[in-house]
Amino acid sequence: MDKLVNTTSSSGLSFKPLEPRVEAHLNIVWKKYQVFSKAAEKFLERMRQEI
Repeated sequence: MDKLVNTTSSSGLSFKPLEPRVEAHLNIVWKKYQVFSKAAEKFLERMRQEI
């Protein structure tokens, strides 16, 4: 999920890798024929590009 959250120095957030590496599996589900907001559509579009 790299780059889904702004972690630049101006954001106040940071990313700290864990050692040993910890992995988690993620499932995203929604109702059939769901109408999404523009933001949700963009999010799903980006997720599809990443997988």
